[in-house]
Amino acid sequence: MFKSLGKYSSSAGLILRLGLGTTFVFAHGLPKVLEGPEGWAGTGRAMASLGINFAPTFWGAFAAFGELIGGILLLVGLFTRPVAMFLLSVLFVAAAQNVVNAGSLKGGRAHPVDAGTGLLALVVLGAGKMSLDAKLGLDSESKSSTARHQSV
Repeated sequence: MFKSLGKYSSSAGLILRLGLGTTFVFAHGLPKVLEGPEGWAGTGRAMASLGINFAPTFWGAFAAFGELIGGILLLVGLFTRPVAMFLLSVLFVAAAQNVVNAGSLKGGRAHPVDAGTGLLALVVLGAGKMSLDAKLGLDSESKSSTARHQSV
């Protein structure tokens, strides 16, 4: 059974993108965007865990809109690698805040590390052949992978 799944390995990027993109849009980005400036300030205070204590509303809005737009871009597979790297930086701040505030990543506080692992996989894998990156020739690996599959 598992051997037959190998023929679908080119779908791994799509599966990761859809799962992470949906989560970033609907569980993170959109709810934070809808919170408005008060919520953005609360989110932005996470930067204090890195010693950055100024402009929390700016940092919170940056994270909220970044998660929303980044999630949408992951869903369609556009600029996948840079978006994944940006979202990794957002999750790094979240993980740092969890360690500073709670002293560990136990329990649900490990979520940024879990999602970050998926994003790191996207940085390495790229968007895959079923993406706008591949269709537009923006990802050389996806482009050559698509060409290989078409020539076989």
